[in-house]
Amino acid sequence: MKKYILLSTMGLALLSACSDDPSTTEGEEPADSGPVTVTDQAGNEVTIPEDPSRIVASYLEDPLVTLGITPVRQWSVLERSSTQVYLEEQLAGIEPIDFNLPLEALMEAEPDLVFASGEDSMASGSYDQYSKIAPTYVIDNETKDDWRATLTLMGEVLGKDTEAEAAINEYDAHVAEIKNQLNEEIGDSKVAALWVIGGKFFVVAPDVASGAVLFEDLELTPANLIAELPENTGAHWNPVSLEAIAELDADYLFLIDSDPETIENLENESIWSNIPAVEQGHIYNRSGTSSWLYNGYQANTQTIDSVYEAIIGE
Repeated sequence: MKKYILLSTMGLALLSACSDDPSTTEGEEPADSGPVTVTDQAGNEVTIPEDPSRIVASYLEDPLVTLGITPVRQWSVLERSSTQVYLEEQLAGIEPIDFNLPLEALMEAEPDLVFASGEDSMASGSYDQYSKIAPTYVIDNETKDDWRATLTLMGEVLGKDTEAEAAINEYDAHVAEIKNQLNEEIGDSKVAALWVIGGKFFVVAPDVASGAVLFEDLELTPANLIAELPENTGAHWNPVSLEAIAELDADYLFLIDSDPETIENLENESIWSNIPAVEQGHIYNRSGTSSWLYNGYQANTQTIDSVYEAIIGE
């Protein structure tokens, strides 16, 4: 399995060229150094410090680590001791902060810059309260749902445009290679991802999160329950009944397991053996803490590799 690096040789060369700017003389500061004031996507004027080193970007850690930056806190649901497990390697040792960004916990983190994924992510106070702790840049929900747009925007804000562009190019190259291999292996066979949690079943929408990876990036053919979803459902995962699952025509089925007991019950249902993927032995269980429930360069790359390993193998 080919592993891709985040920065290409060309990208490194560009960075080197930028550091040797001929428009400055020895001992003279570059023209664009120092804090920069920008307008965020909520209309706030935000002064971005030069080279911020203590960043909190709750639920935006994926683009941040893709840009080569480690945050000082990581998103969590503290009452469930839940974090983004798929980023555990990049965020090892990073203390959690609750998803609603408690003001006191944020102050303790001593950030020099905060990224907020929509105004609703700052549930513990007002924007003014957050911005008094550190400059706070709000990214709107539409941008947040588009990982490329989020990565590009954060790259621009942090002066890491080159890294953002290199990551997107590497991702697209990875997609192209895996897509060709999958097409040769399974052609137009139908694919579905089913998330099981709390005794309920959900199918992924075809245009967001892991659905976008499967059906837009890799151009796999969606099974009926996914293809028949209304356009722009607004939800990443959409509820389906047991009766609907009985009609599922997937040849390849990824089961996202957040509820082992319900999955065991499902597998004992008479309808289960009628699903083509079950008959063909193409059922792939994936953890409920895996990349399949997330969106971003890191998440999507892991999901692509998960599909590759399941269908084609190493």
